[in-house]
Amino acid sequence: MIDEDKTYENEVKPTSDDRGSLDLTLVIENLNKKIKNLSGLEKIHRETNGDLRVHILKLDKEIYQLKKNIAFQKENHQMDIIQKDNEIGRLIKKITEK
Repeated sequence: MIDEDKTYENEVKPTSDDRGSLDLTLVIENLNKKIKNLSGLEKIHRETNGDLRVHILKLDKEIYQLKKNIAFQKENHQMDIIQKDNEIGRLIKKITEK
């Protein structure tokens, strides 16, 4: 037969917490639970913020490249317009000379 602990403390288990809302140990326990929850949330937020910073940097680089490409295309379009204006002017001059 196995020796069992027959002390009163191990036989009686409280079914509910009979401590009042002003009991300091209960308040401390509840605050410690809140601290653990907040610490977990803080860790998740830190990781998310790190991921977002990386994503923002990538987007900033992409925006810079797109603006650069748009400026280059604008310049090319302006050159095309100038060439076409010159060509139109040359053709009008050719037509009016005949």
